[in-house]
Amino acid sequence: MSFDVEEYVCYQVANAPLATYPFPHFYVRPVFPQDFYLRLLANLPDTEALTPINEFGTVGAVDEAGNRVKSRFEPRYIADLEALEVEEEAERRGDSWRNLRSWLPRKRFRDLIVNKFGGGIRERFAGDVNLATDVEVRFVRDFTAYSIEPHTDVPEKLVSLLFYLPLDESLHHLGTSLYVPRDPGLRCDGTARHEFAQFKKVFTAGFVPNAVLGFLKTDRAFHGVEQIRDEKIERNVLLYNIFVRSVTPTGSAQAKATA
Repeated sequence: MSFDVEEYVCYQVANAPLATYPFPHFYVRPVFPQDFYLRLLANLPDTEALTPINEFGTVGAVDEAGNRVKSRFEPRYIADLEALEVEEEAERRGDSWRNLRSWLPRKRFRDLIVNKFGGGIRERFAGDVNLATDVEVRFVRDFTAYSIEPHTDVPEKLVSLLFYLPLDESLHHLGTSLYVPRDPGLRCDGTARHEFAQFKKVFTAGFVPNAVLGFLKTDRAFHGVEQIRDEKIERNVLLYNIFVRSVTPTGSAQAKATA
């Protein structure tokens, strides 16, 4: 009997040890049942079905009004989960992406993630709050020369999960790294990227099959990817992001009205 995919992922993520330094994060493998992971790899989209990042309004930059703006061109391509499901159905390649779309963006998994980072969330917002949130799930593919300097993500970001989707362990060194600033007082709201030289690297989540890195956005959650110098690299990641739409202190009149 095969494992239920949603239950397996929930079990693995909920029970993964949570590290707190330099900011709350976890890293665990496997995250999917192995048979499902292999089916997912068999259904990875062709690059022609993806959109270059500079044609998206991305989470990496905001204008003066706080709106997301299109990125400069980078060797990264993106697809929404819905688009992957449509392509999968058109090509009659199974139902792996449909399976994920049926539960991954939904309330139950979001609540599990929010509860897992509950202590850090209370610290970030200085107490218990009611959060109205949105979930975004996207597939991304990076190529040789891609990099992203240390940053903390935009202010509305709450949590990010990066599901790694390589074929084997040959790209182990290309995972996302966590950094500590050389200036202990450096904080960032997430609207800027910083030079690698300003930081000390403390951890790299190995880019290996069937692993996931999750972390809480804070003003010290510096993370990045050093430039991919290997030739003919294809780096596939499923990104799961929770964004804060509004924050209401627990016990306020508004909170009681909307609870």
